[in-house]
Amino acid sequence: MKKLSYRNPVPVAAHRGNARYCPENTMVSFRSAAALHPDMMETDVHMTKDGELVLMHDHTLDRTTNGSGPVREHTLCQVQALDAGSWKGPEFAGERVPTLREFLDCFGADPDMLFNIELKDYPADSGEFALESARRTIAMLDGFGVTDRCVLNSWSGALNEWLADTYGPRVRIHGYSPQERMGPGQRRFVYDYAYCVCLFGSRQEPVAEPGRFDFCKACGVEPWVYYSVDTPELYDAALARGAMLFTSNDPAWAMSYLRGKGLHG
Repeated sequence: MKKLSYRNPVPVAAHRGNARYCPENTMVSFRSAAALHPDMMETDVHMTKDGELVLMHDHTLDRTTNGSGPVREHTLCQVQALDAGSWKGPEFAGERVPTLREFLDCFGADPDMLFNIELKDYPADSGEFALESARRTIAMLDGFGVTDRCVLNSWSGALNEWLADTYGPRVRIHGYSPQERMGPGQRRFVYDYAYCVCLFGSRQEPVAEPGRFDFCKACGVEPWVYYSVDTPELYDAALARGAMLFTSNDPAWAMSYLRGKGLHG
């Protein structure tokens, strides 16, 4: 499987844009993040009732918009009529839920930008609908010519296995460890098909044990990490154990901290 081309020794992915300061998965959040020049942008894709691809983390509209109910039970027009910014602050009132096409129109032409695209429709919840959502997402990535700069990410192990079986090595798959977090119906060992795996520890010890980083690398898989709140202690421990990429809600802080260690430009 072809490796991604990284600009820095330890890359940083902007999680849902500049999510600490802006309403996640909105264009204002992505533009704010892009201005910082992270290595990668992370976002989440759902398919609407009428087959359009929109960017939202949650399966329902309730937390980040003034709507309610599952994304997949609404049309694009209904989703984009909602306010996706006011929950973060009044200055963001009127921000819309963007489409994947809008996102790629804005950032896909930057040859240095990498993408982590999380597929949020799961076969366990919606069956064939989830597979069609994945097909349409990959077709759009292909159409914009960015698939070679992407990883595809899902918390559904069954969907990850379907991606591996359907698309083979041309699609890089981002998995999770412990593997049990990726739900029921899994048939394969995640390290047999993944390009990278995000390693999670426990609530008490967020950084996974050193042996899990070592095992990941021994399998030829990149160990990535994400912490909901970035701290020097977490970063130092993860770096010492071999973390190869940090996904961050505060990419400016993450890049600055790594820069101070000579690991980011």
